[in-house]
Amino acid sequence: MTRPTLLAGRDKKSFPLFTVIATILIAVILALFFFEMWFLERFTPVCVDGNSMLSTLQSGDWLYADAKDTPERGDVVIVDVKEYVNEYGHPLFQSGGQPITFIIKRVIATEGDEIFCENHSVWLKKRGEEAFSRLNEPYAQGKTPDFSMVSLKEGEIFVMGDNREVSYDCTETGPLYFRSVTGVIPDWAIEYKGAITVWESFRNNFRDLF
Repeated sequence: MTRPTLLAGRDKKSFPLFTVIATILIAVILALFFFEMWFLERFTPVCVDGNSMLSTLQSGDWLYADAKDTPERGDVVIVDVKEYVNEYGHPLFQSGGQPITFIIKRVIATEGDEIFCENHSVWLKKRGEEAFSRLNEPYAQGKTPDFSMVSLKEGEIFVMGDNREVSYDCTETGPLYFRSVTGVIPDWAIEYKGAITVWESFRNNFRDLF
């Protein structure tokens, strides 16, 4: 008796190349979608507007702000300045006569610190220290305007722009509140700001198509 050929004569199924490619693309798109949802829960895209942070940052640069990080001295931060007004009730932070909602600056001092600037050099006495130290600021551009001693109270923060001659900051307004900081810019976001700017510009242009 001859055995029946069960499998030997059966042709192997083949998947069209486009089906494989489509499956991979769908998987990649889904992975990117869920990654972006997770990423944007913590990091907020922000675009720099103005030259107060030159040469660290330029107007038009895109960055990511970490809303869950705690700002420390030396960090670049986003500050909500809507609540700050002068004695007449007018916004302290304006541009072209219009109120500014957010600013991007660098943290120089925090609560308990004392700070002043003399002969364009910034001197800082950190909380718990006995003596002032002259700050080494390789990020600073231009001459820092002199200002008198400022003692930071609990919950206060002192921020300045890197482009010292054009930045409107705590050297003129006095300390801001720690609670006003809405995000910290990670070092990697500053380092890869070029790639982030390209990516966010692409995302914005893509959204404009729909």
